Amino acid sequence: LKARSSPIASRNEFSWEPCRGFELMPSAGVSVRGCSALLRAFAASRAKHAMRDFSGQLRTAVSKRCFERQITIPSPVAARLRHGDLLFASEPLDMTLPLDRAIKEVGTATTKWLTDHGATYSGDDTAEHVAIVVADGSGHAASVVEAVRLLGVRVIPLEAFFTEFVSGTRFFHGRVKDVSTEQRREAVSYALLRTGAAYAHDFAPPCPLATTPWSQEFYCSSLVDYAYRSALKQDLVFTDDPFPLIFEPRSFWEEYYKSQGQEMPAGIGSNPTMLLHSHKVTYSELDLSMEEPKEEIHELF
Repeated sequence: LKARSSPIASRNEFSWEPCRGFELMPSAGVSVRGCSALLRAFAASRAKHAMRDFSGQLRTAVSKRCFERQITIPSPVAARLRHGDLLFASEPLDMTLPLDRAIKEVGTATTKWLTDHGATYSGDDTAEHVAIVVADGSGHAASVVEAVRLLGVRVIPLEAFFTEFVSGTRFFHGRVKDVSTEQRREAVSYALLRTGAAYAHDFAPPCPLATTPWSQEFYCSSLVDYAYRSALKQDLVFTDDPFPLIFEPRSFWEEYYKSQGQEMPAGIGSNPTMLLHSHKVTYSELDLSMEEPKEEIHELF
């Protein structure tokens, strides 16, 4: 997979080339985020034999998830979004695919960890991605800043964020509680300053010794986590206890990373579902299908 544009571009196009004897030829303008973890497995594979276990899943899932749609954001939805708010995405998962089942199990294990540590939440919603809303000078939500695989930290228009997900994706609007306007502004500034930073494929925390902000590495939820840690000047914001990286079922993820010549990541971190159900966040589902309010016409004569 070869990128032909900058990580901070508002639109990113890619070209496919045969890799390790395994070909995929989707149409031009393919969406990186829609491919999710499947693209990581494809792009980072180290040997031809390692792809055999995933090739069937990849051929099906890439064609299902990687395409573009046109979405118009209803004005009532856009009006709800503030500078520093969070946008979560939960893509439809195919439970016949082992990788999708594992992704779902990670979300379930996350909510269980939160419950075991005293958190209360309603529902069983999970998310696979999170981004930060960026407002324009007039206060209207205009774009998002996010960390995505292969591209790293980038800024894209709000419409592009929704467009890049497959039909059937659920979106949630999150708001960080008990923060001031200035603290939200500081969190967004922290994330924007890291535009162009690489994606943290090993899910490690950003290096505090980095000489420049964009030489650090982030994954989607760590960008949000550390942005608000910086703004609130707290070591932990979204949980009371350090959150361990969760990979369930372990046997699947161990084999998954082994096939890429890597060890399974370990340590402390975050994930979108943890942020979604954090005591520090209130959230609700967005309805992108709602109709625009009809304009009232008043006759003067």
